[in-house]
Amino acid sequence: MRCIAFTGFLGSGKTTAILAVAQALGERGERVAIVENERGAIGVDGPYLESQGLGVREISDSCICCDIQSNLGHTIRLLESLYQPTWVLVEASGVAHPDELANTIEDEALEDAQWSMIALIDAARFHLLWPDIGGLGYLLRWQVERADLVLLTKPDVVEAAVLDETAGALRAVRDDVTVIPLRLDHQAGAQILEHLEAVARC
Repeated sequence: MRCIAFTGFLGSGKTTAILAVAQALGERGERVAIVENERGAIGVDGPYLESQGLGVREISDSCICCDIQSNLGHTIRLLESLYQPTWVLVEASGVAHPDELANTIEDEALEDAQWSMIALIDAARFHLLWPDIGGLGYLLRWQVERADLVLLTKPDVVEAAVLDETAGALRAVRDDVTVIPLRLDHQAGAQILEHLEAVARC
């Protein structure tokens, strides 16, 4: 089972990216489960998982979505036993500390599960968040530190020079991290998977 955790602040494009990846995986014939930390409003309830403490919505015939209402390990084990997904996409809370998420993943390690982490950074708001070294900028830096792949979203709304400067600031935190400017359009899911497969064991 392959698992991807997506980090990023509200408005960075996590939900859009996750749904795009789920669609691309569905087109490959994969079974996908989405786990989110905050309740969304997609699809219909799944009565059995609701009774197990999870809110579930069916997205398509190959994809379901549920909320973390206990712990991540329990949620994924339950999904694995009931749905046998080949991929699990985890949407972290907008202010989740990626180090804590990574530790949770390590502590709740599932046999044969391969984990990757993708950080989404909003290029349009980067200049507002990054200087806040003790707060949101601090979280952004940790997202970059822990990521296998960094997606610089909304690259079309900033000038090329600003985009280059932003990518440079991210690479200054970790010079080996892959930073990809990416518009979250209908082709984004396949592009995200392609970039991730180039840098991680997915």
